[in-house]
Amino acid sequence: MKFPALLLAASMAAGWSSLAYAAGCQYDMQCKGERICQQGQCVFPDAEETAEAGGPAPLPATKRTPAPPPARGCCTVAGKLKLSPAAASDTSLASGDACQGLTASGKPVPGTICN
Repeated sequence: MKFPALLLAASMAAGWSSLAYAAGCQYDMQCKGERICQQGQCVFPDAEETAEAGGPAPLPATKRTPAPPPARGCCTVAGKLKLSPAAASDTSLASGDACQGLTASGKPVPGTICN
């Protein structure tokens, strides 16, 4: 009778240890965002470097630059046209403002700014 109880206890112990390991991560794809898997824990890459160095995290050397504005066009009755050169250089124009669009032949057509 003791042998089945011992076998049951051994199998439960093995099962608990595998469940504890499965609770953490095993590879980077299991971590959200930019975090990576290190020793079964999801950590940010900078946290790993500072833990090894023993100091505070260094400031990033590069700043993110904003994305260039989307190409603007002039929505007219003839469709979305390129802005006239005078309107294309005016950066203060916003969506819905009046503009002049140029057809393929160079004829100006009135419309409104659209993206």
